Amino acid sequence: MIIFVIVTRIKWTTHGRKVTKPKIIVESIFFITLSAIVIFDSFYNVGVPILFVIPYVILFFGLQHYSYLHSNRLISFWKGSKSGSIYVTGGTHIHLAYVIGTTSRIIISVLFIGSLFSLNKGGVIYVNSSTTILVTIIFDLLLMISLGLLMGINRRTLIRYKLIMDGKEKIPEK
Repeated sequence: MIIFVIVTRIKWTTHGRKVTKPKIIVESIFFITLSAIVIFDSFYNVGVPILFVIPYVILFFGLQHYSYLHSNRLISFWKGSKSGSIYVTGGTHIHLAYVIGTTSRIIISVLFIGSLFSLNKGGVIYVNSSTTILVTIIFDLLLMISLGLLMGINRRTLIRYKLIMDGKEKIPEK
């Protein structure tokens, strides 16, 4: 299910897709929830110190804002000539970064921990707990970077969509 949603989303970024405010909000909630589950596992199961919430949050918000400021040139909008619906395309590399960040973090969970929320401490590859924590932190940071970038482009898309709907931004018809 998760892979299907992610692959579909990447396809949409290259070919374009119909965009609405509820779609953007629901997708953002989905990706934040998926990431939160994975990050929560770091604290709950792996033993990452809770103080790492601070750099995770700072990194997320910092990169979300950076992506928001610089994503205008990555996305383009058009209006469907028959339906009048608004379509968007672009930001493929940001979506790929999210896929890589999430997938790599889940793979790390399977290899070193056993699985997400598994109470057994035996993954496919045995390493001591300090190495597991270090690797988890590194891949959590990668996940937070990619999530921040993704949320920034979603925020920009939502704001541009509102401008288009209010008639403050003109887009071409196709």
